Amino acid sequence: MKNSVRHMIAGGFLLSLFWAGVCVLQAQQPGSATVEQSLKFQPQLVTKTVSVINPPARGSLTTTLKGTQLAPNASGQAKLKMGDVEVTVETQANGLGAPGSFGTQFETYVVWAITPAGKAFKLGTMEAKGNRFELNTKSAVRSFAIVVTAEPYSQVTRPADTIVLEVPAGGQTAAASCQFLKGGYAPVGYVFPPIDTGAGYPPQILQMYNARRIATLAGAAGNDNFKMGDELFNSVVFSAQRQKKFTDVILSQAKTATQYFETARVEALQHLMQ
Repeated sequence: MKNSVRHMIAGGFLLSLFWAGVCVLQAQQPGSATVEQSLKFQPQLVTKTVSVINPPARGSLTTTLKGTQLAPNASGQAKLKMGDVEVTVETQANGLGAPGSFGTQFETYVVWAITPAGKAFKLGTMEAKGNRFELNTKSAVRSFAIVVTAEPYSQVTRPADTIVLEVPAGGQTAAASCQFLKGGYAPVGYVFPPIDTGAGYPPQILQMYNARRIATLAGAAGNDNFKMGDELFNSVVFSAQRQKKFTDVILSQAKTATQYFETARVEALQHLMQ
């Protein structure tokens, strides 16, 4: 009984912090035309060379992941298990700090598979496991490069140029070119206030916050996708307050809201990249 009461008290306190966070987030949005005009995004696509792994048709292969100039102390490995149809990919990374250490707009690490033709496929987001990050997943693509990037949320549609780990050249690899997004998540010279990750909010909630503020600064607030995301955003806030917890349905709504905000951001910045 005591544990149940403690859980209710803790849950109510967490949700009160959640509501306060919503108010703070909205207060942090630019409040004047002068401020908005001074915040300029300069998104561009930059081409980088990656190392494509040529695994055997059967069996397994373990490859090293090397930290880039952004994360020279990082290291890791990726183990590929070749199935008849899919490839099992087990990725581990050590020596990485919080994604926000590369910029307060970043909240997660995403693992990408890049084909010899330069097409990027999202394998998934890494989860913190003690002092390291991990991702275990499957891929229908059998020959690809692996890169790990710092990203603002899981629903990004293109890898950012914040590459922290990659397969080193040499051995059983071949070079390929891929385009990465630079400057797509923060205006030039702008530093987002850090989001409080110590309050115990689920990643889906933190990333929804992040996607909304990025899309807002990108000028997407009048976009239909942004409006749909905002409806879900408000629904998440209301439902969490009413139910005193973050249910699976609420977290699913938060992920969908993030997707809408990402679509709105892409559309708002599209003309700047043409």
